[in-house]
Amino acid sequence: MKRTCHPALFLAPLFLPWLAMAEEDDPGALEALPAVAFHVQQARDIAGDDFRFLADGLLCRPAANTIPEAIRTVPGFLVPDAPGIEPFAAFDNLYYIGMYAWGTFVLDTGEGLILFDSLTNEGQVNEILLPGMAEMGLDPNDLKYLVITHAHVDHYGGAQYLKEQYGVPIMMSVADWDALSDDISYPWFVRTGYPPVVQPERDVEVEDGDVLRLGNASVTFVLTPGHTPGTLSPIIEVQDQGETRTVAMWGGQALHEDLATLSQMHNSLHKFWSLGRERGVEGLISTHAWFVGNFEQHARGRVDGRNPLLIGQDGFERMMGIYDTCIDAQFARSHAKLSSGAAGAAD
Repeated sequence: MKRTCHPALFLAPLFLPWLAMAEEDDPGALEALPAVAFHVQQARDIAGDDFRFLADGLLCRPAANTIPEAIRTVPGFLVPDAPGIEPFAAFDNLYYIGMYAWGTFVLDTGEGLILFDSLTNEGQVNEILLPGMAEMGLDPNDLKYLVITHAHVDHYGGAQYLKEQYGVPIMMSVADWDALSDDISYPWFVRTGYPPVVQPERDVEVEDGDVLRLGNASVTFVLTPGHTPGTLSPIIEVQDQGETRTVAMWGGQALHEDLATLSQMHNSLHKFWSLGRERGVEGLISTHAWFVGNFEQHARGRVDGRNPLLIGQDGFERMMGIYDTCIDAQFARSHAKLSSGAAGAAD
């Protein structure tokens, strides 16, 4: 990790690729294509009942207007002043604090706090993050590092304010520091009514394979480009009932439609999948926690003492398989669009 001294609202970044497709295509027609239907069904078969939320959710769907009803109707889900939800301890020392649509995780290492993502703006930091930390018994003055998983405003929006208030270093990949000024999500947030955001000044540059060790925890950074040029997907050691367990955070969810970016994300997924298998990952989390079912998992409570967010190594394999087949479905949609365009040009 290298620290440099030179400087450089809502769910839009997650939905933008699908919004573009919805404007141009009939999602129903795309979904009826045999190749698309095959891969979507394959994802559902892998999912079974316990991971159906992922296979039937946004990941395998072509457009934002097909967001599942159960998600669209959550109070405040698609409004700028969405309220925070009740913060909770996902593990002994890892806490979710945020809203339903997006949020943060705070890792208490015993020697300081590591914050993953920073909400969308200063207001959300003051109204949601800081009160949530207080409720969980966490002091923002103990923040040692702020990890930004990728350069979309719902992840970095509160970062500069947190740095100015608490002196916390901001960590992001080199590629996403470079891409920050071209954030495609930011104009959507402004149009939707969010206040302007001060983008963070360039700070700690994270490279693939870097390891952050602090107290009783370690965070391994896996560079997984695709959602953005430098998306980071951390593998994190956490404590659960006094035992060290390993969970992973897939840093960027939404799929783009262009084949080059899809191929990049597909390669990133397999890299992340392989490293997760080597490390014995037993859980998948996201700062878009609804996307990977973290809220539903937590709501189940412990069964026979087992943390519901610990899905086991087999569960991690299955969730990666669902991602894999959903990317294949998106490949099929994109190939169909290209073929249709070529045929139209020939006509």
